[in-house]
This record gives sequence, C-alpha cells and structure tokens, in this order.
Amino acid sequence: MKKNTRKLLLRKYAVILLLSVLSLLYLYLGDWLFGYGLDNIGYIIDYLLYTASEKLTAAVLVLCMIVPDAVYWIRGTQPGRGAEK
Repeated sequence: MKKNTRKLLLRKYAVILLLSVLSLLYLYLGDWLFGYGLDNIGYIIDYLLYTASEKLTAAVLVLCMIVPDAVYWIRGTQPGRGAEK
C-alpha cells in the first residue's frame, strides 16, 4: 500500500507541476504575442498578492494541500473510504 500511495502522490504533484509550467508558458506567450514583452509578468507578480491577508490566505491554502499529503507519504496509507460504501 505504501508504494501505491507514494506513486499516486508523486503523480499528483507531477501533474500540478506540469500544469503550472504550462500556465506560465501560456502567460509569457500571450504577453509576447500582444507586444507587452517578457518583463510584464514580473510587473504583474508585484501586484498579485498585494496585502498581508492575501499572502496569509495563499500560504494557508498551500499548507492545507501539502501537509496532509506529507502525512500520507510518511505513513504510507490514506484514510479509509468506508462512508462511501
């Protein structure tokens, strides 16, 4: 079970990483096509998480995604799905 759980977690984060890279490439391509230049993304990122509450919310959401998966990675098991049966 440990091997299967870890394999699924690796696949999950590989897909997240792939989609993140493709999204960034899409943004850069769009900026390049419309003539804004490749420096525009850096300019936009300064205003992406502007206030402390936005930064705190983003950090909490990332932790809520990573911490349970780290626990499953260490234990090698995921919670049962008995309630669905």
